Amino acid sequence: MLAPQPLYHIIYHSLATGPGGISPEELAELLRQARAYNQNHRLTGLLLYAAATKEFVQVIEGPRDEVEHIYHIIARDERHKHAFVLHESQASGRMFPDWRMGFVAADTQDLRTTTGYFPLVGKPEHQRPPGLAVHAPEQLRRFLADFAISRATDE
Repeated sequence: MLAPQPLYHIIYHSLATGPGGISPEELAELLRQARAYNQNHRLTGLLLYAAATKEFVQVIEGPRDEVEHIYHIIARDERHKHAFVLHESQASGRMFPDWRMGFVAADTQDLRTTTGYFPLVGKPEHQRPPGLAVHAPEQLRRFLADFAISRATDE
């Protein structure tokens, strides 16, 4: 029997594609798909979306192979672009153990305050987008967890 894998998490930022970003109906379908997938793959997490600037921030947590696998799929998803990992590491516990995929409709200022970055100007030739100033990993995780507790919904 295989030993259980340690927990791992990835926190990333991206921009929704299309002139209007992602519609409420598309977002609802994306969450439905994510929750079904996550239920079957021992994943939990949180998705934040600021419609005004079309910005996503997502936390995905679970066994490392599952987290890395789904992130590679997500990074190629055409509903967003310029996916950039803000932080990834082994985790001592889940930040969102009860959420197959929590969701927060964040305003842009909340998103920037919570994650500590300036507006992302997407340029594929850049490894680290200009203006990105990420909080220290522990501070970023704490901000996301505290922010989500007061605002998120799972279903």
